[in-house]
Amino acid sequence: MTCHEEEEIPSEVVREFDLMDGGDPTVPPQFRCEQCGGEMYPAYYKGVHGQEYKLSDVH
Repeated sequence: MTCHEEEEIPSEVVREFDLMDGGDPTVPPQFRCEQCGGEMYPAYYKGVHGQEYKLSDVH
């Protein structure tokens, strides 16, 4: 979100983080950018609870 760097994270990894997360289901599983340390947001992800997350909704 900060430096606009893109990173391919396997969907299995994102899903595992989603399953382990007991937090707010309206917030997608997030990672830190290796370039700047900022938050990364999925371009598109449908969570384990059916919530859809789209980068286009954030901008």
